Amino acid sequence: MKKTGKWFASVIAKALVIILVIVLLPFVRPLVRRLLPDATGEIRVQSVILEQKLESSKRLEVTTIDEEGVLEAKTNVIIFGTVGSTTIRYRYTASIGIDLSKVVMTTDSDRIIFALPDPEILNDGIEALEINKNNLFSKAIEKSVETLLNEQKMKCREQYVTEKEHSDRAWEDIRKSFEETICQWLENYGERHYEFEFVRLNDAAAASAAVFM
Repeated sequence: MKKTGKWFASVIAKALVIILVIVLLPFVRPLVRRLLPDATGEIRVQSVILEQKLESSKRLEVTTIDEEGVLEAKTNVIIFGTVGSTTIRYRYTASIGIDLSKVVMTTDSDRIIFALPDPEILNDGIEALEINKNNLFSKAIEKSVETLLNEQKMKCREQYVTEKEHSDRAWEDIRKSFEETICQWLENYGERHYEFEFVRLNDAAAASAAVFM
């Protein structure tokens, strides 16, 4: 009997607490709003600062590439087949990042949303470290070293851009680097009372989820 009474009293107590919360909630909300900092004005001011920074900075480098490789090109002639070859040991360098002018920034009541573009080759180059030729006939039919290097540079460029665009790791590198950069831009403006959100610019599902104000 005593256990039943205690259980009944516990149920009544919980019910009273719930009722009190519901009744007092309209009176508590204004108090909470006064106590918590209002981020709306802060977002307006700092979004303008970020827009100016994005316009003046242009590009953000995220990853650098520095690698060596070997390419071999054969010279073929009808009837005779392969009549010569050129082997080049090369060095390819590149910087991969994003074009900050393509960043789309929007604001919400408690956050700033950044739609970031896919990574791209910001600049790259290729140079010959060693060249070996073995030609049996006229050099007029072989490709020049410059042509071979330019073709290889385009292959390297396509390879790295494709890998970066479809790699979660590349996206995470971009997001972290971009967030660090904008935090540095705002470090002299005190503590933030709002959040950053990052989405892919070319991700239709993510872009449609961002509310443009």
